[in-house]
Amino acid sequence: MRTTKRLLSYMKHYKGRFVIGFILLLVAVTTDLSAPLVAQRLIDEVITPAAAEGEFFAEVLIRLLLFYAFLMLTTAVLRYASFLVLTKAANGIVKVIRDQAYEHLQRLPIRYFDNLPAGKVVSQITNDTEVLRQQFYVAAISNVMLNVVYVIGTYIAIARLHQGLGIALLILLPLMYLWHRFYSKRAGALSRKERELNGEINGKINESVQGMPIIQAFQQEEQVAEEFQTINDEWFEVERKYVLLDSAAQFTLGGLLRHVTLLLVMVYFGTQYLNGVLGISIGTLYVFGDYVTRLYDPIQGIIQQMAFVQQAIAAGERVFKLIDEPEEEEETGVFEIGEGKVEFQHVTFGYQEESPVLNDIHFTAMPGETVALVGHTGSGKSSIMNLLFRFYDPQEGKILIDGQDTKASSRQSIREAMGIVLQDPFLFTGTIESNITLDNPAITTEMAAKALTEVGGDSMLTHFEKGLGEPVVEKGGTLSSGQRQLISFARALAYDPKILILDEATSSIDTETEEIIQHAMDVLKEGRTTFIIAHRLSTIQHADQILVLDAGKIVERGSHDSLLLENGKYAEMYRMQKKGMEEAS
Repeated sequence: MRTTKRLLSYMKHYKGRFVIGFILLLVAVTTDLSAPLVAQRLIDEVITPAAAEGEFFAEVLIRLLLFYAFLMLTTAVLRYASFLVLTKAANGIVKVIRDQAYEHLQRLPIRYFDNLPAGKVVSQITNDTEVLRQQFYVAAISNVMLNVVYVIGTYIAIARLHQGLGIALLILLPLMYLWHRFYSKRAGALSRKERELNGEINGKINESVQGMPIIQAFQQEEQVAEEFQTINDEWFEVERKYVLLDSAAQFTLGGLLRHVTLLLVMVYFGTQYLNGVLGISIGTLYVFGDYVTRLYDPIQGIIQQMAFVQQAIAAGERVFKLIDEPEEEEETGVFEIGEGKVEFQHVTFGYQEESPVLNDIHFTAMPGETVALVGHTGSGKSSIMNLLFRFYDPQEGKILIDGQDTKASSRQSIREAMGIVLQDPFLFTGTIESNITLDNPAITTEMAAKALTEVGGDSMLTHFEKGLGEPVVEKGGTLSSGQRQLISFARALAYDPKILILDEATSSIDTETEEIIQHAMDVLKEGRTTFIIAHRLSTIQHADQILVLDAGKIVERGSHDSLLLENGKYAEMYRMQKKGMEEAS
Protein backbone atom coordinates (compact mmCIF):
# COMPACT_ATOMS: atom_id res chain seq x y z
CA MET A 1 0.00 0.00 0.00
CA ARG A 2 2.87 2.37 0.82
CA THR A 3 4.42 1.81 -2.62
CA THR A 4 1.06 2.32 -4.33
CA LYS A 5 0.52 5.62 -2.51
CA ARG A 6 3.98 6.74 -3.48
CA LEU A 7 3.41 5.87 -7.13
CA LEU A 8 0.10 7.73 -7.09
CA SER A 9 1.79 10.77 -5.54
CA TYR A 10 3.75 11.30 -8.78
CA MET A 11 0.48 12.06 -10.55
CA LYS A 12 0.67 15.56 -9.04
CA HIS A 13 3.29 16.41 -11.68
CA TYR A 14 0.62 16.05 -14.37
CA LYS A 15 -2.51 16.63 -12.32
CA GLY A 16 -4.17 18.72 -15.04
CA ARG A 17 -3.82 16.01 -17.68
CA PHE A 18 -5.18 13.34 -15.36
CA VAL A 19 -8.20 15.53 -14.58
CA ILE A 20 -8.84 16.10 -18.29
CA GLY A 21 -8.39 12.39 -19.00
CA PHE A 22 -10.84 11.48 -16.25
CA ILE A 23 -13.45 13.94 -17.53
CA LEU A 24 -13.11 12.53 -21.05
CA LEU A 25 -13.52 9.00 -19.66
CA LEU A 26 -16.60 10.07 -17.69
CA VAL A 27 -18.27 11.50 -20.78
CA ALA A 28 -17.24 8.46 -22.85
CA VAL A 29 -18.82 6.08 -20.33
CA THR A 30 -21.99 8.18 -20.25
CA THR A 31 -22.38 8.05 -24.03
CA ASP A 32 -21.53 4.34 -24.14
CA LEU A 33 -24.06 3.42 -21.44
CA SER A 34 -26.71 5.48 -23.21
CA ALA A 35 -26.49 3.27 -26.30
CA PRO A 36 -28.51 0.32 -24.82
CA LEU A 37 -31.33 2.75 -24.02
CA VAL A 38 -31.42 3.77 -27.68
CA ALA A 39 -31.51 0.08 -28.59
CA GLN A 40 -34.40 -0.34 -26.14
CA ARG A 41 -36.41 2.33 -27.96
CA LEU A 42 -35.52 0.74 -31.27
CA ILE A 43 -36.94 -2.60 -30.11
CA ASP A 44 -40.01 -1.23 -28.34
CA GLU A 45 -40.93 1.58 -30.75
CA VAL A 46 -39.96 0.10 -34.14
CA ILE A 47 -39.39 -3.67 -34.15
CA THR A 48 -42.15 -4.73 -31.69
CA PRO A 49 -44.94 -2.65 -33.33
CA ALA A 50 -43.85 -3.87 -36.76
CA ALA A 51 -44.04 -7.50 -35.61
CA ALA A 52 -47.31 -7.12 -33.70
CA GLU A 53 -49.33 -4.68 -35.81
CA GLY A 54 -47.44 -4.54 -39.08
CA GLU A 55 -46.63 -0.85 -38.62
CA PHE A 56 -43.07 0.09 -39.57
CA PHE A 57 -41.81 3.51 -38.48
CA ALA A 58 -38.94 4.09 -40.89
CA GLU A 59 -38.37 7.68 -39.81
CA VAL A 60 -38.01 6.65 -36.14
CA LEU A 61 -35.73 3.76 -37.16
CA ILE A 62 -33.38 6.03 -39.12
CA ARG A 63 -33.33 8.65 -36.37
CA LEU A 64 -32.52 6.07 -33.65
CA LEU A 65 -29.87 4.35 -35.78
CA LEU A 66 -28.16 7.67 -36.49
CA PHE A 67 -28.27 8.60 -32.80
CA TYR A 68 -26.87 5.16 -31.89
CA ALA A 69 -24.05 5.60 -34.41
CA PHE A 70 -23.38 9.09 -33.03
CA LEU A 71 -23.08 7.71 -29.48
CA MET A 72 -20.71 4.96 -30.59
CA LEU A 73 -18.56 7.36 -32.60
CA THR A 74 -18.46 9.87 -29.74
CA THR A 75 -17.50 7.11 -27.31
CA ALA A 76 -14.66 5.95 -29.59
CA VAL A 77 -13.30 9.50 -30.07
CA LEU A 78 -13.47 10.30 -26.35
CA ARG A 79 -11.85 6.99 -25.40
CA TYR A 80 -9.02 7.67 -27.86
CA ALA A 81 -8.56 11.23 -26.61
CA SER A 82 -8.52 10.14 -22.97
CA PHE A 83 -6.02 7.37 -23.71
CA LEU A 84 -3.79 9.85 -25.54
CA VAL A 85 -3.90 12.38 -22.69
CA LEU A 86 -3.32 9.78 -19.97
CA THR A 87 -0.51 8.07 -21.91
CA LYS A 88 1.33 11.38 -22.35
CA ALA A 89 0.94 12.01 -18.63
CA ALA A 90 2.26 8.50 -17.89
CA ASN A 91 5.32 9.06 -20.10
CA GLY A 92 5.98 12.34 -18.32
CA ILE A 93 5.76 10.73 -14.88
CA VAL A 94 8.18 7.95 -15.82
CA LYS A 95 10.58 10.58 -17.16
CA VAL A 96 10.40 12.31 -13.76
CA ILE A 97 11.09 9.02 -11.95
CA ARG A 98 13.99 8.10 -14.24
CA ASP A 99 15.55 11.54 -13.89
CA GLN A 100 15.16 11.34 -10.12
CA ALA A 101 16.69 7.85 -9.95
CA TYR A 102 19.61 8.73 -12.25
CA GLU A 103 20.38 12.02 -10.50
CA HIS A 104 20.24 10.24 -7.15
CA LEU A 105 22.62 7.61 -8.51
CA GLN A 106 25.24 10.31 -9.08
CA ARG A 107 25.08 11.30 -5.41
CA LEU A 108 25.50 7.83 -3.93
CA PRO A 109 28.79 7.00 -2.22
CA ILE A 110 31.37 4.96 -4.09
CA ARG A 111 30.90 2.32 -1.40
CA TYR A 112 27.42 1.59 -2.80
CA PHE A 113 28.88 0.39 -6.11
CA ASP A 114 31.62 -1.81 -4.62
CA ASN A 115 29.65 -5.06 -4.74
CA LEU A 116 26.74 -4.11 -6.99
CA PRO A 117 26.45 -5.60 -10.50
CA ALA A 118 25.93 -2.84 -13.07
CA GLY A 119 23.16 -4.83 -14.76
CA LYS A 120 20.94 -4.60 -11.67
CA VAL A 121 21.19 -0.81 -11.57
CA VAL A 122 20.48 -0.63 -15.31
CA SER A 123 17.44 -2.89 -14.80
CA GLN A 124 16.09 -0.66 -12.03
CA ILE A 125 16.35 2.55 -14.03
CA THR A 126 15.24 1.18 -17.43
CA ASN A 127 13.23 -2.05 -17.19
CA ASP A 128 11.49 -1.38 -13.88
CA THR A 129 10.50 2.16 -14.83
CA GLU A 130 9.19 0.86 -18.16
CA VAL A 131 7.02 -1.58 -16.22
CA LEU A 132 5.71 1.36 -14.21
CA ARG A 133 4.92 3.25 -17.39
CA GLN A 134 3.12 0.44 -19.20
CA GLN A 135 1.51 -1.47 -16.38
CA PHE A 136 0.73 1.21 -13.81
CA TYR A 137 0.41 4.68 -15.25
CA VAL A 138 -0.89 3.59 -18.68
CA ALA A 139 -2.71 0.28 -18.19
CA ALA A 140 -3.64 0.31 -14.52
CA ILE A 141 -4.46 4.00 -13.97
CA SER A 142 -6.35 4.64 -17.21
CA ASN A 143 -8.06 1.24 -17.35
CA VAL A 144 -8.88 1.13 -13.65
CA MET A 145 -10.33 4.64 -13.88
CA LEU A 146 -12.32 3.59 -16.93
CA ASN A 147 -13.56 0.34 -15.41
CA VAL A 148 -14.48 1.89 -12.06
CA VAL A 149 -16.54 4.54 -13.84
CA TYR A 150 -18.17 1.80 -15.95
CA VAL A 151 -19.05 -0.25 -12.87
CA ILE A 152 -20.57 2.73 -11.07
CA GLY A 153 -22.42 3.90 -14.19
CA THR A 154 -23.77 0.44 -14.95
CA TYR A 155 -24.98 -0.08 -11.39
CA ILE A 156 -26.77 3.28 -11.52
CA ALA A 157 -28.37 2.40 -14.87
CA ILE A 158 -29.55 -1.04 -13.61
CA ALA A 159 -30.86 0.42 -10.34
CA ARG A 160 -32.87 3.04 -12.25
CA LEU A 161 -34.48 0.31 -14.33
CA HIS A 162 -34.99 -2.14 -11.45
CA GLN A 163 -33.93 -1.09 -7.96
CA GLY A 164 -34.17 -4.60 -6.50
CA LEU A 165 -31.95 -6.11 -9.19
CA GLY A 166 -29.40 -3.34 -8.76
CA ILE A 167 -29.20 -3.98 -5.02
CA ALA A 168 -28.97 -7.77 -5.55
CA LEU A 169 -26.05 -7.36 -7.95
CA LEU A 170 -24.09 -5.50 -5.27
CA ILE A 171 -23.18 -8.94 -3.91
CA LEU A 172 -20.56 -9.03 -6.67
CA LEU A 173 -18.48 -6.30 -5.01
CA PRO A 174 -17.53 -8.21 -1.81
CA LEU A 175 -16.86 -11.30 -3.96
CA MET A 176 -14.45 -9.27 -6.10
CA TYR A 177 -12.81 -7.79 -3.01
CA LEU A 178 -12.20 -11.21 -1.44
CA TRP A 179 -10.78 -12.50 -4.71
CA HIS A 180 -8.55 -9.42 -4.95
CA ARG A 181 -7.16 -10.09 -1.45
CA PHE A 182 -6.50 -13.72 -2.30
CA TYR A 183 -4.87 -12.84 -5.61
CA SER A 184 -2.76 -9.92 -4.35
CA LYS A 185 -1.24 -11.92 -1.52
CA ARG A 186 0.06 -14.59 -3.89
CA ALA A 187 0.76 -12.47 -6.93
CA GLY A 188 2.75 -9.91 -4.94
CA ALA A 189 5.38 -12.43 -3.88
CA LEU A 190 5.65 -13.83 -7.41
CA SER A 191 5.98 -10.33 -8.92
CA ARG A 192 8.78 -9.35 -6.55
CA LYS A 193 10.64 -12.56 -7.32
CA GLU A 194 10.12 -12.01 -11.04
CA ARG A 195 11.58 -8.49 -10.94
CA GLU A 196 14.51 -9.70 -8.84
CA LEU A 197 15.28 -12.48 -11.34
CA ASN A 198 14.97 -10.05 -14.25
CA GLY A 199 17.63 -7.93 -12.57
CA GLU A 200 19.89 -10.97 -12.14
CA ILE A 201 19.39 -11.95 -15.77
CA ASN A 202 20.29 -8.43 -16.95
CA GLY A 203 23.33 -8.43 -14.68
CA LYS A 204 24.46 -11.82 -15.99
CA ILE A 205 24.05 -10.77 -19.62
CA ASN A 206 25.88 -7.47 -19.01
CA GLU A 207 28.75 -9.29 -17.30
CA SER A 208 28.96 -11.92 -20.07
CA VAL A 209 29.01 -9.35 -22.87
CA GLN A 210 31.78 -7.34 -21.22
CA GLY A 211 33.77 -10.45 -20.35
CA MET A 212 33.23 -12.35 -23.61
CA PRO A 213 36.93 -12.27 -24.64
CA ILE A 214 37.90 -13.93 -21.34
CA ILE A 215 35.01 -16.42 -21.53
CA GLN A 216 36.01 -17.54 -25.01
CA ALA A 217 39.75 -17.46 -24.33
CA PHE A 218 39.34 -19.86 -21.39
CA GLN A 219 36.65 -21.97 -23.10
CA GLN A 220 34.03 -21.24 -20.45
CA GLU A 221 31.08 -20.83 -22.83
CA GLU A 222 29.28 -23.93 -21.55
CA GLN A 223 29.85 -23.09 -17.89
CA VAL A 224 28.56 -19.52 -18.34
CA ALA A 225 25.61 -20.81 -20.36
CA GLU A 226 24.72 -23.27 -17.58
CA GLU A 227 24.86 -20.51 -14.97
CA PHE A 228 22.56 -18.36 -17.09
CA GLN A 229 20.22 -21.30 -17.71
CA THR A 230 19.92 -21.88 -13.95
CA ILE A 231 18.71 -18.31 -13.40
CA ASN A 232 16.51 -18.48 -16.48
CA ASP A 233 14.94 -21.77 -15.32
CA GLU A 234 14.10 -20.19 -11.97
CA TRP A 235 12.49 -17.26 -13.79
CA PHE A 236 10.53 -19.71 -15.98
CA GLU A 237 9.17 -21.52 -12.91
CA VAL A 238 8.05 -18.25 -11.32
CA GLU A 239 6.37 -17.23 -14.58
CA ARG A 240 4.62 -20.63 -14.78
CA LYS A 241 3.09 -20.15 -11.34
CA TYR A 242 2.15 -16.60 -12.27
CA VAL A 243 0.40 -17.73 -15.45
CA LEU A 244 -1.65 -20.32 -13.54
CA LEU A 245 -2.75 -17.74 -10.97
CA ASP A 246 -3.33 -15.06 -13.57
CA SER A 247 -5.39 -17.33 -15.82
CA ALA A 248 -7.66 -18.27 -12.95
CA ALA A 249 -8.10 -14.62 -11.98
CA GLN A 250 -8.64 -13.16 -15.43
CA PHE A 251 -10.75 -15.78 -17.17
CA THR A 252 -12.11 -18.55 -14.96
CA LEU A 253 -13.77 -16.55 -12.18
CA GLY A 254 -14.97 -13.63 -14.30
CA GLY A 255 -16.46 -15.80 -17.01
CA LEU A 256 -18.20 -18.07 -14.51
CA LEU A 257 -19.79 -15.19 -12.61
CA ARG A 258 -20.89 -13.50 -15.84
CA HIS A 259 -22.79 -16.56 -17.10
CA VAL A 260 -24.28 -17.42 -13.71
CA THR A 261 -25.53 -13.86 -13.14
CA LEU A 262 -27.01 -13.58 -16.64
CA LEU A 263 -28.74 -16.93 -16.17
CA LEU A 264 -30.20 -15.88 -12.82
CA VAL A 265 -31.50 -12.59 -14.29
CA MET A 266 -33.16 -14.43 -17.18
CA VAL A 267 -34.61 -17.03 -14.80
CA TYR A 268 -35.98 -14.27 -12.57
CA PHE A 269 -37.77 -12.46 -15.38
CA GLY A 270 -38.78 -15.75 -16.99
CA THR A 271 -40.47 -16.84 -13.75
CA GLN A 272 -42.32 -13.54 -13.64
CA TYR A 273 -43.49 -14.09 -17.22
CA LEU A 274 -44.82 -17.54 -16.35
CA ASN A 275 -46.74 -16.00 -13.47
CA GLY A 276 -48.11 -13.37 -15.82
CA VAL A 277 -46.48 -10.46 -14.05
CA LEU A 278 -43.50 -9.69 -16.30
CA GLY A 279 -44.35 -6.01 -16.43
CA ILE A 280 -41.45 -5.05 -18.72
CA SER A 281 -41.06 -4.70 -22.45
CA ILE A 282 -38.85 -6.81 -24.68
CA GLY A 283 -36.58 -3.80 -25.13
CA THR A 284 -36.20 -3.40 -21.38
CA LEU A 285 -35.35 -7.10 -21.03
CA TYR A 286 -32.65 -6.60 -23.69
CA VAL A 287 -31.28 -3.65 -21.75
CA PHE A 288 -31.04 -5.74 -18.57
CA GLY A 289 -29.11 -8.42 -20.42
CA ASP A 290 -26.86 -5.83 -22.05
CA TYR A 291 -26.11 -4.03 -18.78
CA VAL A 292 -25.42 -7.27 -16.89
CA THR A 293 -23.00 -8.27 -19.64
CA ARG A 294 -21.44 -4.81 -19.62
CA LEU A 295 -21.12 -4.95 -15.84
CA TYR A 296 -18.74 -7.90 -16.09
CA ASP A 297 -16.49 -6.36 -18.71
CA PRO A 298 -15.17 -3.65 -16.34
CA ILE A 299 -15.19 -6.04 -13.36
CA GLN A 300 -13.12 -8.54 -15.31
CA GLY A 301 -10.97 -5.65 -16.53
CA ILE A 302 -10.24 -4.69 -12.92
CA ILE A 303 -9.36 -8.31 -12.16
CA GLN A 304 -6.99 -8.36 -15.13
CA GLN A 305 -5.34 -5.18 -13.90
CA MET A 306 -4.48 -6.93 -10.62
CA ALA A 307 -1.61 -8.69 -12.38
CA PHE A 308 -0.32 -5.44 -13.85
CA VAL A 309 -0.65 -3.60 -10.55
CA GLN A 310 1.25 -6.31 -8.67
CA GLN A 311 4.05 -6.31 -11.24
CA ALA A 312 4.15 -2.50 -11.14
CA ILE A 313 4.28 -2.47 -7.33
CA ALA A 314 7.18 -4.95 -7.38
CA ALA A 315 8.97 -2.79 -9.98
CA GLY A 316 8.20 0.34 -7.95
CA GLU A 317 9.70 -1.22 -4.82
CA ARG A 318 12.96 -1.84 -6.69
CA VAL A 319 13.06 1.69 -8.11
CA PHE A 320 12.30 3.28 -4.74
CA LYS A 321 14.89 1.07 -3.10
CA LEU A 322 17.46 2.78 -5.32
CA ILE A 323 15.99 6.26 -4.80
CA ASP A 324 15.90 5.74 -1.02
CA GLU A 325 19.55 4.71 -0.77
CA PRO A 326 21.24 7.19 1.60
CA GLU A 327 23.24 9.83 -0.22
CA GLU A 328 26.70 10.90 0.78
CA GLU A 329 26.54 13.36 3.63
CA GLU A 330 27.85 16.50 2.02
CA GLU A 331 29.33 19.38 3.94
CA THR A 332 28.57 22.93 2.86
CA GLY A 333 32.06 24.33 3.28
CA VAL A 334 33.99 25.35 0.17
CA PHE A 335 37.50 23.96 -0.10
CA GLU A 336 40.14 26.15 -1.70
CA ILE A 337 43.45 24.53 -2.54
CA GLY A 338 46.32 26.97 -2.78
CA GLU A 339 49.77 25.40 -2.79
CA GLY A 340 48.70 21.75 -2.57
CA LYS A 341 50.38 20.60 0.65
CA VAL A 342 48.98 17.21 1.69
CA GLU A 343 49.20 15.67 5.16
CA PHE A 344 47.99 12.29 6.37
CA GLN A 345 47.87 12.37 10.18
CA HIS A 346 47.70 8.90 11.74
CA VAL A 347 45.02 7.68 9.35
CA THR A 348 43.35 4.30 9.85
CA PHE A 349 40.79 3.06 7.32
CA GLY A 350 38.94 -0.08 6.29
CA TYR A 351 36.25 -0.70 3.66
CA GLN A 352 34.72 -2.77 6.43
CA GLU A 353 35.34 -1.00 9.73
CA GLU A 354 36.23 -4.22 11.50
CA SER A 355 38.90 -5.03 8.87
CA PRO A 356 41.27 -2.04 8.43
CA VAL A 357 43.39 -1.95 5.27
CA LEU A 358 45.40 1.10 6.40
CA ASN A 359 46.93 1.43 9.86
CA ASP A 360 48.34 4.67 11.30
CA ILE A 361 49.39 6.18 7.95
CA HIS A 362 51.37 9.36 8.55
CA PHE A 363 53.23 11.42 5.93
CA THR A 364 53.49 14.89 4.43
CA ALA A 365 53.70 15.82 0.74
CA MET A 366 55.03 19.33 0.22
CA PRO A 367 53.72 21.55 -2.60
CA GLY A 368 55.18 20.57 -5.96
CA GLU A 369 56.59 17.29 -4.66
CA THR A 370 56.17 13.96 -6.39
CA VAL A 371 55.29 11.23 -3.92
CA ALA A 372 55.37 7.61 -5.03
CA LEU A 373 53.55 4.77 -3.29
CA VAL A 374 54.88 1.29 -3.84
CA GLY A 375 54.15 -2.10 -2.40
CA HIS A 376 52.75 -5.49 -3.23
CA THR A 377 49.09 -5.93 -4.27
CA GLY A 378 46.79 -5.31 -1.32
CA SER A 379 49.31 -3.24 0.61
CA GLY A 380 47.00 -0.18 0.65
CA LYS A 381 48.37 2.06 -2.11
CA SER A 382 45.09 2.66 -3.92
CA SER A 383 43.24 3.03 -0.63
CA ILE A 384 45.38 6.06 0.22
CA MET A 385 44.39 7.65 -3.08
CA ASN A 386 40.72 6.81 -2.51
CA LEU A 387 40.91 8.66 0.80
CA LEU A 388 42.71 11.64 -0.69
CA PHE A 389 40.03 11.97 -3.36
CA ARG A 390 37.36 11.49 -0.70
CA PHE A 391 35.82 8.46 -2.33
CA TYR A 392 35.90 7.28 1.28
CA ASP A 393 36.63 8.87 4.65
CA PRO A 394 38.99 7.41 7.28
CA GLN A 395 37.68 5.92 10.51
CA GLU A 396 40.56 7.49 12.45
CA GLY A 397 42.98 10.34 11.86
CA LYS A 398 42.86 13.36 9.58
CA ILE A 399 43.72 14.26 6.01
CA LEU A 400 44.75 17.88 5.56
CA ILE A 401 45.28 19.84 2.36
CA ASP A 402 46.91 23.22 2.91
CA GLY A 403 46.08 22.78 6.58
CA GLN A 404 42.36 22.23 5.95
CA ASP A 405 40.59 19.07 7.08
CA THR A 406 39.05 17.49 3.97
CA LYS A 407 36.06 16.30 6.01
CA ALA A 408 35.07 19.92 6.71
CA SER A 409 34.29 20.81 3.10
CA SER A 410 32.21 19.46 0.25
CA ARG A 411 33.67 16.65 -1.82
CA GLN A 412 32.96 18.54 -5.02
CA SER A 413 35.04 21.56 -4.00
CA ILE A 414 37.94 19.26 -3.05
CA ARG A 415 37.83 17.32 -6.31
CA GLU A 416 37.70 20.49 -8.42
CA ALA A 417 41.38 21.07 -7.73
CA MET A 418 42.42 17.44 -8.31
CA GLY A 419 43.04 15.30 -11.34
CA ILE A 420 43.12 11.53 -11.36
CA VAL A 421 44.12 8.80 -13.77
CA LEU A 422 42.93 5.39 -12.68
CA GLN A 423 44.63 2.06 -13.24
CA ASP A 424 41.93 0.99 -15.71
CA PRO A 425 41.32 4.00 -18.01
CA PHE A 426 37.62 4.47 -18.62
CA LEU A 427 36.40 6.14 -21.79
CA PHE A 428 32.82 7.11 -22.56
CA THR A 429 30.95 6.82 -25.83
CA GLY A 430 31.60 10.03 -27.77
CA THR A 431 34.79 11.46 -29.27
CA ILE A 432 38.38 11.87 -28.18
CA GLU A 433 37.64 15.51 -27.39
CA SER A 434 34.54 14.77 -25.31
CA ASN A 435 36.51 12.20 -23.33
CA ILE A 436 39.18 14.78 -22.53
CA THR A 437 36.83 17.66 -21.71
CA LEU A 438 33.94 15.55 -20.34
CA ASP A 439 31.81 18.22 -22.06
CA ASN A 440 33.03 20.90 -19.66
CA PRO A 441 32.39 24.19 -21.51
CA ALA A 442 35.35 25.80 -19.74
CA ILE A 443 37.75 23.47 -21.60
CA THR A 444 38.03 24.49 -25.24
CA THR A 445 39.06 22.37 -28.21
CA GLU A 446 42.44 24.12 -28.21
CA MET A 447 42.96 23.29 -24.53
CA ALA A 448 42.06 19.63 -25.16
CA ALA A 449 44.49 19.42 -28.06
CA LYS A 450 47.23 21.05 -25.98
CA ALA A 451 46.69 18.62 -23.11
CA LEU A 452 46.85 15.64 -25.45
CA THR A 453 50.00 16.99 -27.07
CA GLU A 454 51.71 17.62 -23.73
CA VAL A 455 51.20 14.02 -22.61
CA GLY A 456 52.70 12.78 -25.87
CA GLY A 457 49.48 11.97 -27.67
CA ASP A 458 49.99 14.38 -30.57
CA SER A 459 50.40 11.42 -32.94
CA MET A 460 46.74 10.60 -32.35
CA LEU A 461 45.76 13.96 -33.80
CA THR A 462 47.42 13.07 -37.10
CA HIS A 463 46.82 9.32 -37.05
CA PHE A 464 43.06 9.62 -36.88
CA GLU A 465 41.33 11.26 -39.83
CA LYS A 466 38.98 13.28 -37.59
CA GLY A 467 41.60 14.13 -34.97
CA LEU A 468 39.93 15.12 -31.72
CA GLY A 469 36.59 14.37 -33.36
CA GLU A 470 37.45 10.68 -33.78
CA PRO A 471 34.52 8.58 -32.47
CA VAL A 472 35.10 6.57 -29.31
CA VAL A 473 32.95 3.55 -28.58
CA GLU A 474 32.02 2.32 -25.11
CA LYS A 475 35.15 1.87 -22.96
CA GLY A 476 37.30 2.87 -25.97
CA GLY A 477 37.23 -0.65 -27.40
CA THR A 478 38.67 0.43 -30.77
CA LEU A 479 41.71 2.12 -29.20
CA SER A 480 44.88 0.56 -27.90
CA SER A 481 45.50 0.43 -24.15
CA GLY A 482 48.23 3.05 -24.54
CA GLN A 483 45.93 5.39 -26.48
CA ARG A 484 43.20 5.01 -23.88
CA GLN A 485 45.66 5.82 -21.11
CA LEU A 486 46.99 8.88 -22.94
CA ILE A 487 43.45 10.24 -23.36
CA SER A 488 42.74 9.58 -19.70
CA PHE A 489 45.98 11.34 -18.75
CA ALA A 490 45.17 14.30 -20.99
CA ARG A 491 41.74 14.49 -19.35
CA ALA A 492 43.35 15.01 -15.95
CA LEU A 493 45.80 17.61 -17.26
CA ALA A 494 43.13 19.58 -19.13
CA TYR A 495 41.54 20.42 -15.78
CA ASP A 496 44.91 21.88 -14.63
CA PRO A 497 44.78 20.34 -11.15
CA LYS A 498 46.79 21.45 -8.15
CA ILE A 499 47.07 17.81 -7.08
CA LEU A 500 47.58 15.06 -9.64
CA ILE A 501 46.94 11.42 -8.80
CA LEU A 502 48.23 8.63 -11.03
CA ASP A 503 46.93 5.28 -9.85
CA GLU A 504 48.96 2.63 -11.70
CA ALA A 505 48.78 5.01 -14.67
CA THR A 506 51.56 3.29 -16.61
CA SER A 507 50.57 -0.32 -15.91
CA SER A 508 48.91 -0.80 -19.33
CA ILE A 509 51.40 1.15 -21.42
CA ASP A 510 54.33 -0.04 -23.51
CA THR A 511 57.85 1.12 -22.80
CA GLU A 512 57.90 3.74 -25.57
CA THR A 513 54.63 5.33 -24.42
CA GLU A 514 55.83 5.14 -20.81
CA GLU A 515 58.84 7.22 -21.75
CA ILE A 516 56.57 9.82 -23.41
CA ILE A 517 54.39 10.10 -20.31
CA GLN A 518 57.41 10.18 -18.02
CA HIS A 519 58.84 13.11 -19.99
CA ALA A 520 55.47 14.91 -19.86
CA MET A 521 55.25 14.34 -16.11
CA ASP A 522 58.70 15.82 -15.58
CA VAL A 523 57.58 18.98 -17.37
CA LEU A 524 54.15 19.27 -15.83
CA LYS A 525 54.75 18.35 -12.19
CA GLU A 526 56.35 21.71 -11.43
CA GLY A 527 53.99 23.60 -9.12
CA ARG A 528 51.76 20.54 -8.80
CA THR A 529 51.74 17.97 -6.01
CA THR A 530 51.80 14.60 -7.74
CA PHE A 531 51.05 11.16 -6.31
CA ILE A 532 52.13 8.13 -8.28
CA ILE A 533 51.23 4.52 -7.63
CA ALA A 534 53.36 2.24 -9.75
CA HIS A 535 54.47 -1.34 -9.96
CA ARG A 536 57.23 -0.32 -12.36
CA LEU A 537 59.82 1.16 -10.04
CA SER A 538 61.71 2.53 -13.02
CA THR A 539 59.03 5.22 -13.41
CA ILE A 540 59.49 6.66 -9.92
CA GLN A 541 63.27 6.85 -9.52
CA HIS A 542 63.15 10.65 -9.58
CA ALA A 543 60.27 10.98 -7.10
CA ASP A 544 60.96 13.36 -4.22
CA GLN A 545 59.58 10.86 -1.74
CA ILE A 546 58.86 7.14 -1.98
CA LEU A 547 56.58 5.46 0.55
CA VAL A 548 56.85 1.68 0.79
CA LEU A 549 53.70 0.03 2.10
CA ASP A 550 53.22 -3.45 3.47
CA ALA A 551 50.00 -4.79 5.00
CA GLY A 552 48.53 -1.31 5.30
CA LYS A 553 51.55 0.30 6.98
CA ILE A 554 54.39 2.51 5.77
CA VAL A 555 57.47 0.39 6.42
CA GLU A 556 60.03 2.51 4.52
CA ARG A 557 60.24 6.04 3.21
CA GLY A 558 62.84 8.11 1.40
CA SER A 559 64.31 8.79 -2.03
CA HIS A 560 65.19 6.09 -4.53
CA ASP A 561 68.90 6.23 -3.68
CA SER A 562 68.42 6.30 0.08
CA LEU A 563 66.05 3.32 -0.02
CA LEU A 564 68.54 1.31 -2.08
CA LEU A 565 71.16 2.04 0.57
CA GLU A 566 68.81 0.77 3.30
CA ASN A 567 68.73 -2.57 1.47
CA GLY A 568 65.20 -3.26 2.67
CA LYS A 569 61.93 -4.15 0.94
CA TYR A 570 62.26 -1.46 -1.72
CA ALA A 571 65.78 -2.53 -2.63
CA GLU A 572 64.62 -6.14 -2.89
CA MET A 573 61.69 -5.21 -5.14
CA TYR A 574 63.95 -3.06 -7.34
CA ARG A 575 66.53 -5.81 -7.77
CA MET A 576 63.83 -8.37 -8.66
CA GLN A 577 62.29 -6.08 -11.29
CA LYS A 578 65.66 -5.18 -12.74
CA LYS A 579 66.61 -8.83 -12.99
CA GLY A 580 63.29 -9.66 -14.65
CA MET A 581 63.76 -6.91 -17.23
CA GLU A 582 67.29 -8.06 -18.01
CA GLU A 583 66.13 -11.64 -18.48
CA ALA A 584 63.23 -10.50 -20.68
CA SER A 585 65.57 -8.48 -22.89
